[in-house]
Amino acid sequence: MQTLSKEDMKLKRICYACDLIDDPELIEEYKKYHLAENARPEITKSIKDAGVVSMEIYLLGNRLFMIKEVDETFKK
Repeated sequence: MQTLSKEDMKLKRICYACDLIDDPELIEEYKKYHLAENARPEITKSIKDAGVVSMEIYLLGNRLFMIKEVDETFKK
């Protein structure tokens, strides 16, 4: 299998927005669960193996925004 450099790959940006249940306790639980130090290695690996090059998550009130940069191996 040939490994492509980042420069050789065409990246695509995918953006998602969704509204979480408007419950401050649940949102705080979500935020704690998704802290970088709580990331499980097998989940991180599966995300990268799926073709996700980078991912950012933003939360404004109960609206969540996720921005992913994916390479050519990513499947919807």
